[in-house]
Amino acid sequence: MTILCLILFLCVAALWFFINEYPTLFGIYVPTCAVKRVWFKFIAAASMLVAIAVSGHCAVGESVSACLPLGRIDCKSMLICLIATLITLFTLKFFTITGAGVYALLGALEAFAVTSGQESDWHMFLSFLIAPAFAFLLSAGIRLTLRLTLDKCHIHMITLSYYLRYVVITAIMATAFAVGLNWGGFLLAVSGMSGVSGPMTIIIPVTALLLICLSATMRTGSDESAGRFSDFSIWSVLAVGFSTVLTLLFFSFGSTTGLLHLIPAPLSVGSLIFAGIAGSEVVQKTILVEREEYIKEIAALIAAPFGTFLIAYIILSVSGYDDENLVDFTVMSAAMIILLALLFGDYVRRQRAQEKATERLVYSQQQQIYENSRALNEMELKVVLSENQALHNSIEQKKQEVMNVALSIVEQKEFLESLDEKVKTLAKADDLKEKDRLISELGLAIKQRLSYDRDVDSQYFYAQAESLHEDFNAKLSENFPNLTQQEKRLATLLRLGFSSKYIATLMNITPKSVEISRYRLRQKLGLSKGDNLVNYIKSI
Repeated sequence: MTILCLILFLCVAALWFFINEYPTLFGIYVPTCAVKRVWFKFIAAASMLVAIAVSGHCAVGESVSACLPLGRIDCKSMLICLIATLITLFTLKFFTITGAGVYALLGALEAFAVTSGQESDWHMFLSFLIAPAFAFLLSAGIRLTLRLTLDKCHIHMITLSYYLRYVVITAIMATAFAVGLNWGGFLLAVSGMSGVSGPMTIIIPVTALLLICLSATMRTGSDESAGRFSDFSIWSVLAVGFSTVLTLLFFSFGSTTGLLHLIPAPLSVGSLIFAGIAGSEVVQKTILVEREEYIKEIAALIAAPFGTFLIAYIILSVSGYDDENLVDFTVMSAAMIILLALLFGDYVRRQRAQEKATERLVYSQQQQIYENSRALNEMELKVVLSENQALHNSIEQKKQEVMNVALSIVEQKEFLESLDEKVKTLAKADDLKEKDRLISELGLAIKQRLSYDRDVDSQYFYAQAESLHEDFNAKLSENFPNLTQQEKRLATLLRLGFSSKYIATLMNITPKSVEISRYRLRQKLGLSKGDNLVNYIKSI
């Protein structure tokens, strides 16, 4: 019966850890995507199993046995401790607070020690208080070291990413090993309290193996917890991870804790993780998690051991210690089974809730994709319609230009025909006065025609030039409102790179007038003698 109770104890402790604390511990590594999820779980499981197998060499078990000299704890008392632990943890979980299973179990064992008249050593609780501060300082130091090192090194990002992948894998293995070592020492201490020794201690690694293999195959909340840490940089992940590892290893051996006049102790990994996050926040000067998370963690550290102590003390005081009372033992066992069923029921409920949340997320993403696709199609349709309208306008403009050219050809033909008639009339005339009059009319007609053609061509030219440089003309009018239309046209021609000769022809003025117009334009633009007029105009 003792072995069965011990196995039950191990199962409760392990299941609570893998269902509730495991996601927080390894959730920080999930966003890095260093390894595939399957390999991620098996690497953690293998490292933890190796640590449990050698956990007898650490001093956690001896420290727990020394601080809690319980002697042999009977099966009923062990079940009562488990019941009190689960009641406390489930109550905290009702308020969305994940309590530390190790601290809760220690609180229940302390209640057994008090009710059985045993004297406890409270030095271990000092380690509980110092450990988060230790993790805080380590995380801040590691994060600061990484920042200073990265500022000085010049490694290509691709090369750096290659090496960082293996650093993250090492951190995962080290974290799992440190947790298994610290946790395994506590399990050995409980095994000793139950009276299991010698060859029977094989049940501890065997049970742990089964539970770890189960954790490697079952679906945990690591992905869900990883959402809280999705904004973490790789440097923050490494700072938090290695600070947790170093703290667990430091408080697992007497040679290290003795440096601070402390004793080894089983630790809550959740408190170390959040202490490490706080240390990284101080260095980065950024908020990585909500302040509510820290409040919940502090509440869990206080409520888990003291709440379990109170409940276990009341139950133990009422029930007594008669291990021969079969009725009480049966009642306790039934209650234990009910609580285990609640534990598994909570796990199944969370899994279903997570699946439903995933389905809702997938549906939402599909809806978003549909809405984006529809919006894209509408946008593409608008673009096509706009292009068609622009093409239609361009065609209409070309038609108008063709019609204008046709009308111009007709006008030119009529003008040439009229000139031809006048020339023929001039050739037939005998009177000198009549010839002079006809020649004068012919010259006047040609001069008028040239002036008309020049005006029409100039207007068309300026219209085209202004349409091509709308921004320039707008800025010119905005910055220099005192410019005349003639000066604006001069600026446009200068921007196009025309010489003074061509400008004189286009504007129907003399080259001298062009130079005078350039001088007046320089004055209105506020240019000095050393400033280049053309370069300034092009810069507008």
